[in-house]
Amino acid sequence: MTKFKWTVEFEVDECWVADGFNLTDERALAMLTADLCYANSEELKAKVIKSPDVERIAKVQGYSNAKAAGLIA
Repeated sequence: MTKFKWTVEFEVDECWVADGFNLTDERALAMLTADLCYANSEELKAKVIKSPDVERIAKVQGYSNAKAAGLIA
């Protein structure tokens, strides 16, 4: 089966990041799955190619660091 590939760029205002938004591979897949709800797990994949620094995300969310925010293990 032939696959088609998109590289997607999102711009999200800081207020949404401060409220907890962080685009992960899982979240990107959930967004795609919502639009293609009849696709099975073998037909869809999602991977975030580039995202903001996790320390920057943690800071705007009010955490001391990315680990405290749960953004890294």
